Amino acid sequence: MSTASTDFAHAGNIDPVRALSVVAERGYKSAAEAAQAILRLIRELVGLRVCVVSRVDLETNTLTVVDALDDADVGIVSGMVVPASEMPCDFVVRSATALREYDLDEHPVFRELPARVKLGLRSYIGVPLRRSDGTVWGTLAATDTRVQEMEETDLQTLMVLARLVALEFEREEQRAALAAHAKMLSERLAMAEALEKERLRAVRLHTVLEAAATVSHEINNPLTVLQLRLGRLAKRFPDDPEAADDLETALEAADEIKQVTVQLRNVVQPVSTQYLRGTTRMLDLAASIKAAAAPSRV
Repeated sequence: MSTASTDFAHAGNIDPVRALSVVAERGYKSAAEAAQAILRLIRELVGLRVCVVSRVDLETNTLTVVDALDDADVGIVSGMVVPASEMPCDFVVRSATALREYDLDEHPVFRELPARVKLGLRSYIGVPLRRSDGTVWGTLAATDTRVQEMEETDLQTLMVLARLVALEFEREEQRAALAAHAKMLSERLAMAEALEKERLRAVRLHTVLEAAATVSHEINNPLTVLQLRLGRLAKRFPDDPEAADDLETALEAADEIKQVTVQLRNVVQPVSTQYLRGTTRMLDLAASIKAAAAPSRV
C-alpha cells in the first residue's frame, strides 16, 4: 500500500474524503512526486491498475505519458509517446469533458482505436487537466485490461485530483519560467558589466591616445626650434672642440626627444608598465608600438 494510503486505511477500506485531504495537504518537492502520489491514490480508490498523467498536443496528434503507474504490466511508462487520436484521452482533451467507459470494446468508436487495441485496454475513466487560464493540456486517467464497474463518485474523485495535478505542474512551469527569467537577467547583467568595462577601457584608451598626441605636438614645436638653434650654434664654433662636442651631444639628445614624439604619434594600442618601484604605471612605448603593428587575432 502506498505512503499516502497508509494514513487513512482502516481494515482494508479507504476513506476517500480523508484520502483527498491527506494528498492535498502534503507538500511535494516536484510535480512528478505529487503526480506519483495521486496516481497511487487513484489506484487505491478507483481500483484500475493503470493510472497516467498525459500531455496531449492536438496539433501534432501526440500523447505523451508524463507520469504513469502500470500495475497491469501493459507497457505504459513515463516518456512514452503514441498518436493521440488512437487513445480515449484524445476525446477528453478535444471535448474538454470527463469520460467514463465500462468497456471500450463495446464502444462504437473507441473499440477501433489501434493503440488502445494493442495495449488491450478495456475500462477507462479520464478527466481533462486545465491550466488556470482554462486551457486543457492533458488528462488524468485510469484504465485496465479487465472490465470493471466505476461509480460517479470515482469520476468526481478524479476531477478533484486533476485540479491538484494541474496546479502542481503549473507551479513547476512557473518556477521553471522564473528560473529561466532570472538566468536571462543574470546573463544580461553580466553582458552589461562587460560592456561597461569595455566602455571604460575605450575611454581610457582614447584619453591616453589624446594625451600622447598632445604631448607629441607640444614638445615637437619647441623642439624643432631648439634643433635649429643648436645647429646654428655648432656652425659658429667650428674651431672650438669642447663647444662642438657639447653642441653635438645636445643635438643627439634633441634627436632622441624627436624620436619619442614620433613614437607617441604611432601609439594605437597603449601598453603600460610599472614605473620604477612604485605603484605608478607608465606607457611602454616600444611595447605599445609593437602591439599596434601586430595583426589583430579574431
